This record gives sequence, C-alpha cells and structure tokens, in this order.
Amino acid sequence: MKDLNPILEEIGKHDQLLKYEVSKIQELGKLTPEDLENPDVIILLDAFIFRFIKMQSTIGEKLFPLFYEYLTGKNYTEASFIDILNTLEKYGFLSAQQWQELRKLRNQFVHLYPWELNEKVEAVETAIEKLPVMEDIYLKIKRFLKNENNKTDSAT
Repeated sequence: MKDLNPILEEIGKHDQLLKYEVSKIQELGKLTPEDLENPDVIILLDAFIFRFIKMQSTIGEKLFPLFYEYLTGKNYTEASFIDILNTLEKYGFLSAQQWQELRKLRNQFVHLYPWELNEKVEAVETAIEKLPVMEDIYLKIKRFLKNENNKTDSAT
C-alpha cells in the first residue's frame, strides 16, 4: 500500500493557496469581463484556475484510486473510475454526481479560449462556489485516515 500522506500534503498545499487566491479575488468585488484587461487580475485568475485544476486532478487521479485500495483491499486498476467514485460515495466520502460536476468544471477551464471572457468569469465564480465541496471531500478522507492511524497506534 502506497503512503497517502505525501498526496494529502500536496492537496493541503493546493487548498491553502486556493484559499489565499479566493480571498484576493473576493477583494476585487464582482468580477467582470473588463477586469480581465488588467494583467494583475489575469495573473491572479490564472493562478486560481491552475491551482483548482491541480487540486481536482490530484484528488481524482492520485488520492481516490489509492484510497479505494485502502478501503476495499482491491487493486484500483481492476476498477473503473465510476466504480471507485461509487465506492467512495457508498462510504459517505463524496457524492459521485458532485465530483463529476467538479471534473466537468475542471475540463471547462482547460478548454477555455483567451477571448471567452464571460465564460472565464462565470467558471471562476462557479469554482469558488464549489471549492468547499472539493475541500470537504479531502478533509473527510484525511480525518478518516488520521482516525485509522490513531486506532492502529493505540492497538500497538
């Protein structure tokens, strides 16, 4: 079993930086397409988008498969991603539908063109709204693993 702690630490760093970036974005007030003419705003939003994509990808591509193995004892390569999501949903760690919405949002960021200013503003606003969902999933898994480690430590 691969150690999940480095993955959790990576996600935690993304989470901290996202919170900082969100606070800076919120200081700007209601975003408009005109804000995207300001290089400082562009850099801030690009940093937020990059970090959102990284956190979503790290959770989905690294944490979920290995956590699935931890929970089930089964090799994640023998399960489809939807099976992994359904298993994590069954254990109460996430809503598979909410995760698919986060994935869709991530893909929307990847496929945005520079001239799609309205879409970029809307996607950033949606990501800020949905960020607590992603953070909650991460924290539930982290707490579960911490509790499991504490059980193991106290048993020895």
